[in-house]
Amino acid sequence: MQDVLRDLADPANGFAHLSYIFLIAAMLMTSLRWLRVLALASGIAAMAHFTFRTQDNASLVWETAFVLANGVQLVLLQYRSRRRGLTPEEDELLHSILKIEDRADQRRVLALLEWREFAPGDVLMEEGEWHPPLIYLASGAASIELEGKIISSCGAGDFVGEISYIGERRASATVRVSNAMRAAQFDHEGLAALAVNEPAIAKAIDGALNRSLAAKLVRMNLAAKQGTDQLDPVQIGG
Repeated sequence: MQDVLRDLADPANGFAHLSYIFLIAAMLMTSLRWLRVLALASGIAAMAHFTFRTQDNASLVWETAFVLANGVQLVLLQYRSRRRGLTPEEDELLHSILKIEDRADQRRVLALLEWREFAPGDVLMEEGEWHPPLIYLASGAASIELEGKIISSCGAGDFVGEISYIGERRASATVRVSNAMRAAQFDHEGLAALAVNEPAIAKAIDGALNRSLAAKLVRMNLAAKQGTDQLDPVQIGG
């Protein structure tokens, strides 16, 4: 046991530890892209270990093959994504926000989106509104108002209307555009039906909405400490 602990604490084994950390993290990923990226990082760390620590040429050859295979697959994944004709906004929403890699699932989600432009002053939803829309903000910023008072803000990468989508029927706050915005409005009923039939999509949507809500709570806490009159919707919403 002492030998094991000594090896674990040995700084010379740092690349080996890093390799396994990256590999374990890769196995926890639901995004194929991130799985490939972390597997690639794991292989590179292992190559460094076999090069500088053990001088194990046989293992180095196999790790090199592992890195090349993951590198090729990562390039192909990016190439296929571009060939599908996704706009940068769609690519960001599907891969970075929703983390959906399956092409068929991506097409199903895109079919439920309507991209729209909004000007400063436009109201995305009113406090107390029944069945408010679920909207993804690709650019711009908006203020979140409760009883006429700005309590927070949101911007690129955020959703609005997620609380109503998850369970509530009424909008919990008013969302007013503060900077020119481009956003995607979801087909509420279509998305709910799709989530019932496609568990993977439901998990992706729920995860994205929960992350958006968590980010808003952080901003609301910041607003409570600093005072909403000091908040810049562009800076906080981004």
